[in-house]
Amino acid sequence: MSEAIRVAVVGATNLVGQAVLELLAERDLPIERVYALDVAEKEGESAYYGNLELDVQAVDEFDFANVALAIFVAGSEMSRQHVQAVRAAGVAVIDFSAVYRHSDDVPLYAPLINDKLLDDLGEAPLVSIPNCTVTPLAQALVALKPAGLQRVTVTTFQSVSGSGQAALEELANQTTALFSQRDAELEVFPKRIAFNVLPLIGGVDAAGVSEEESSVEHELRKLLALPQLVVEASCVRVPVFFGHGWAVTVQSEDEMSAEKARELLAAAGMQVVDDPAGDMPYVTPLEASGNEVVWVSRVRRQGNGLSFWLAADNIRAAIAQSCVATAMALMKRGYFA
Repeated sequence: MSEAIRVAVVGATNLVGQAVLELLAERDLPIERVYALDVAEKEGESAYYGNLELDVQAVDEFDFANVALAIFVAGSEMSRQHVQAVRAAGVAVIDFSAVYRHSDDVPLYAPLINDKLLDDLGEAPLVSIPNCTVTPLAQALVALKPAGLQRVTVTTFQSVSGSGQAALEELANQTTALFSQRDAELEVFPKRIAFNVLPLIGGVDAAGVSEEESSVEHELRKLLALPQLVVEASCVRVPVFFGHGWAVTVQSEDEMSAEKARELLAAAGMQVVDDPAGDMPYVTPLEASGNEVVWVSRVRRQGNGLSFWLAADNIRAAIAQSCVATAMALMKRGYFA
């Protein structure tokens, strides 16, 4: 492990930035100092690294020569503007945005899936973190990969926190308005989200495939190193504050029993809660919220496929945990020595 380093978190005031700071403090990493950075409008606000209150600084005015690692969780525009300049200052970058996920020369990394990608990255490495819809799904699929994955069909049930703080407020405000018999105002989502589901996340291409569905398809193939894998995704926004759910069916070259699948998923670090005869044989996104575990339930054979249900905290487990685990992996490899 490297000696203590200085770290900058870019996007420190948003939901993901807060979760990253929280996990960095909980993991007790060799960090000398953390800087909380964000857009100029957020300058002077507070962020928290454990019990330590940090003054938020404007990213445009920050001297990145003061840090060894920058974690970008502020969205694509911020990454597009600053990541390469930060690397030019000799700083390693972990980037959670869509900017570099499809770049051939940038590793798309998820813990426990493709660890070797972090070997021999050179100075000031750049590592891209997958979409939060992709990482928990990939962690489950890599456990089943020995069976020879051929097709993955998935429907995602995505909480509003994936669209940020304003989306949380919109769901809360619309719910209150409806109970008060007032009109629900629309700001973040194009249609009412309270007591509703929206079967489209992001724009669509000429074939009608949404940006989120395309992200699932391409990032899964890249993470699993299975370029020919057939991926059929339908992504749905649901009126849940935190936590995503995935209904998954896989087809493989070798038939796998539900019992064997449970064993492999548990061995890969998933938390399997799947007792069909029990009183509560599944885990919901609500129960998955607030921890870093990917939960698996309802594992069963269906025709020639294997189906199962996943639940995970999209902010803490799928993004913050990935960012912090990546930082730990870079430290262990001596990139900050």
